Amino acid sequence: MDKRRINEIGLRYVESLKLYEEFAARIRNLIQDLVELEGVEFYAIEGWAETPAELLRVLSTLEEKDLAGVDLVRVRVLLRFPEDVLKIEEVVKSEFEIDTSRSVPSSDLEDPFRFGYPAVVYVLALSSSRSSLREWAKYKTLSFRLELRTLLQEAWATIFPRVNQTVGSISEKKLTRELVLLSSLLEKADEGFLNLRKVIKDEALLVPPGQPGSKKPESVEAERLFTDEELYKLFRDDDSLLARWNSAAIEAGFPEFTPSADYLRESFSHLCNIFRVSGIDTLSEVKKFIADMDTDGKGLQQLRKIHDAFRENANWRVDPFSALFLLVLNFKWDELRDKDLVKLNIKKGSDRIHGQD
Repeated sequence: MDKRRINEIGLRYVESLKLYEEFAARIRNLIQDLVELEGVEFYAIEGWAETPAELLRVLSTLEEKDLAGVDLVRVRVLLRFPEDVLKIEEVVKSEFEIDTSRSVPSSDLEDPFRFGYPAVVYVLALSSSRSSLREWAKYKTLSFRLELRTLLQEAWATIFPRVNQTVGSISEKKLTRELVLLSSLLEKADEGFLNLRKVIKDEALLVPPGQPGSKKPESVEAERLFTDEELYKLFRDDDSLLARWNSAAIEAGFPEFTPSADYLRESFSHLCNIFRVSGIDTLSEVKKFIADMDTDGKGLQQLRKIHDAFRENANWRVDPFSALFLLVLNFKWDELRDKDLVKLNIKKGSDRIHGQD
């Protein structure tokens, strides 16, 4: 595609970027609600609008006729078991309009001769019933790409591009053979974990409460990855928790800020996200982190340092969830800085608190 055309498309996208970012956030929250209503536990749900720079990079590799294949909004759901992917796939089919020509349902992945361990992908738009609602009407013409992956499929998608290099013809055959073997091992591992889960469930039913062996599943259950609903309950059950961190933010120098219900909900969503991305992904780890921040005013001291470091270029909007977000970002920076903070929505959460969204 010629440079003038690329710049023209890029400029139009920048002018509408706010709309696409809003749509990405709304769709991410909607998908999360649907997943939770289905009772499926997930590792993470990410949603983002492509950056203008990434869009320009993609356009530079395309012909004009391929523009219809560019996805500007993406949502990725990371699940633990293949059966969870199938459950959410059924929900998606009933809730959205599907572009079948650009989607890859699970039925297309049953080909024994396919290469790799790809994810289920759908290109979707709002259903007519949802887009007719006033709060969704402005997104009526927009579409998004939804990826449903197990954690092992995510591992394949992350590592495969780094090893799939152009090599000589003999080495290429060997490389392809090795990659096929590795992808099949990952798929078998997913199936193995699923079968193990079923066995554990069946055995748990055979152990009467209070009998030897009945306590072990409880300890495992207590340490599983938290859901958003469980984390919200943690805050809801402790009336002082939010008030304490709201007061700490004000004492640290941040201006008083009264968030709307929508703003607070999005703040909570960003907090859930950064907890998971930084590895604080069980309720006990969340409680431990908050307790550590409470000890000897450690969290307050760090909030003061963050405020002083950025006071010249920030229009702060800090609610209690945002205060904790800043603390996780600060204390887990060594683990976060090498990740793609844009695609993981961490940068968006940070910019929003700084008043830059």
